[in-house]
Amino acid sequence: RRIITTAHDTAVRILGTDNYDDWVKLSEGLLEYETLTGEEINRLLKGEKIVRDDPSDTPTTPPSSVPSTGREGPLGGTEPAGV
Repeated sequence: RRIITTAHDTAVRILGTDNYDDWVKLSEGLLEYETLTGEEINRLLKGEKIVRDDPSDTPTTPPSSVPSTGREGPLGGTEPAGV
């Protein structure tokens, strides 16, 4: 029981509180581009913009079809429903 509880607490900390801002950056990048290279992930986590040479890879419409709650998220924008 102790091993499971410790592992669960560690997973919640890693996925939730400690790296929340990084998960938001990564999810926004994936919503915008659908796929990311390792280099692009590193750029996003450093707070840099993704630059792609092929203009067909750049979205021309808003990226998210996730319903919004209307609440402002930590990075601006709105929180998705269910958060």
